[in-house]
Amino acid sequence: MGLGPRKKWSQNFLINSSARQRLVDAIGINEGDRIWEIGPGLGSITSHLLEKNADLTVFEIDPGYIEYLSMAFSGEKAFKIVKGDVIKTWKNEYEISGSPDGVIGNFPYNAASAIIASFIENRKFPRQLAAIVQSEMADRITAKPGSKNYSSFSIICQYACDVREVGSISSGSFYPKPNVSSKIITMIPRAVPIELIDPDLFFILVRDCFSSRRKTLQNNLKNAAARRLQKYGADLLFRGFESQGIPLSARAETVAVEQYAAIANEISRLFKEP
Repeated sequence: MGLGPRKKWSQNFLINSSARQRLVDAIGINEGDRIWEIGPGLGSITSHLLEKNADLTVFEIDPGYIEYLSMAFSGEKAFKIVKGDVIKTWKNEYEISGSPDGVIGNFPYNAASAIIASFIENRKFPRQLAAIVQSEMADRITAKPGSKNYSSFSIICQYACDVREVGSISSGSFYPKPNVSSKIITMIPRAVPIELIDPDLFFILVRDCFSSRRKTLQNNLKNAAARRLQKYGADLLFRGFESQGIPLSARAETVAVEQYAAIANEISRLFKEP
């Protein structure tokens, strides 16, 4: 069919069958579970999922692979293709079929963080997620406060989910062979959610605090108050951190997930005071 991996969509196919099986095993599928697969490509992981009798919906952006998948799995009743960019299409599918029991995929390196953040920031995270991502991203997702990999993305992921790294995958497991290694990560929503008065404030605050890692919280918050958090003012933002005993001379990577949530809630309360 003249198909091949395309750089613009960061397509690296998982040609190691044991690695594919490890990914599928990581999500724990029961018969009849509604599963979303992101980036099925030639359907190698898709076949594993259908063997487990999953009710499967796949999201594919490449018209060539959509055509191939339509033919390859035409006899499968519990199989559906959603065409286009998953970040733009999953919400409509959610409205049609509800929350999936699981999301799985060999995520494109250039879109993995945006895909995960899209589920979290729209407060529509599935029951579980298992994905292959670049090792550097897996390290960010699971990083602890104070470590070099701890970032705004670490906080956003860990606010919503219990995150775990469950295995490494060498670059030779892919075609074409990338210059980086990969890891399998799992994400399950927290059993006891972190309550936020204003989730949008939390997401913006966390990102702005990390806008320059070398700067102190005070400097980053001043910049935030001049931009997206302008309506709160720098003094009110400062009071939010001071309420948790966090010095403004500290840096963003020293503050824990739960502390950021408490700070955002305090800023919301202070802002609503007469």
